[in-house]
Amino acid sequence: MKKESFVLSILLFLCVGGLTECSFLDEKETATSGQETKEKVETKGESNEAIKKKEPQDSATKGLDKDTSKVTEKEKESSKQGNKQEESSTKVAKETETASSKVDWGSTWSRDIDTDPAGIDITNLKGNTFKFKLNSNHLDNPKDVSTGLVSAGDVEGTAKIEGNVATQITDDIESGCMIKMTNYTSYIQVEEISNCSKAGGIGVYYEGTYQKGDISSQEEKTDNTTISEDTEENKQDQEKSEESSTEEIPSGKSQDLLTHEEAEQRVKEFLSLSMDNMYYVYDGDTPEGNYSIRVYQYQEATADSTEHEAFYGFYTVNPQTGEVADAYADLKESN
Repeated sequence: MKKESFVLSILLFLCVGGLTECSFLDEKETATSGQETKEKVETKGESNEAIKKKEPQDSATKGLDKDTSKVTEKEKESSKQGNKQEESSTKVAKETETASSKVDWGSTWSRDIDTDPAGIDITNLKGNTFKFKLNSNHLDNPKDVSTGLVSAGDVEGTAKIEGNVATQITDDIESGCMIKMTNYTSYIQVEEISNCSKAGGIGVYYEGTYQKGDISSQEEKTDNTTISEDTEENKQDQEKSEESSTEEIPSGKSQDLLTHEEAEQRVKEFLSLSMDNMYYVYDGDTPEGNYSIRVYQYQEATADSTEHEAFYGFYTVNPQTGEVADAYADLKESN
């Protein structure tokens, strides 16, 4: 009976111990499972927060990329516009330069008027500018300079070309005169764009139509044509006349003519005037082939008069001998 009770006690103890161990294992498994679940939830939460934080960053990055793209596009458009403007400016400049270069400004132009001959000499044509000198004369009696009033003047400066128009860009130092020249291929039309009354003597003006070429050259061509049509008898007469005139020229002087400046100096020495502001100006050739020198005194403005040129007289200089003569000597003697 005791033996059976002992065996039962052992079995009961084993059974209780087994039950206790099973319950402990279940609790441990439950705790472990709960902890894993909690860790998963926390991990998932952290992932969600990271995703939420990343989304604004991604949005900001996308926005920045869009802004950068817009700026780049604007820069490209601005660059294209800049290039177009540069191309347009270059094209306009080339067209202007081409238009200017197509116009033939030549070198010599003449206004063929008996009482008011004038000429333009064009030099230093570079790009769209050139230098010029315009000489103008006024003759009361073009057939005989010695019996009429002769006045002269000139304007010189630099002109800028635009198409077929050249406008003086620097006024004449002494007179302030400025002109505009319009080129019509066969002739130039001259217009004054400022007062040119001080740029010459009495009756001198610069406006008008200037034909291409030199007046004297044109006259020589006409004379040559006439000579070629003459008979042999007329040619012989002309040769005899030339031989006769050649014999009258002093030896050694035919090829050693005075310059205009030397002639002006001869008149200055001939008169030996002590007055101030005296001017000696070459005013063309007389029909006899002598140099005509105009002498005048420049007088400044006073309370009673404006500034003006006081005419003194005309003198002729033989370019071969240097002899000086008063052009009005005969008139003075008769008076």
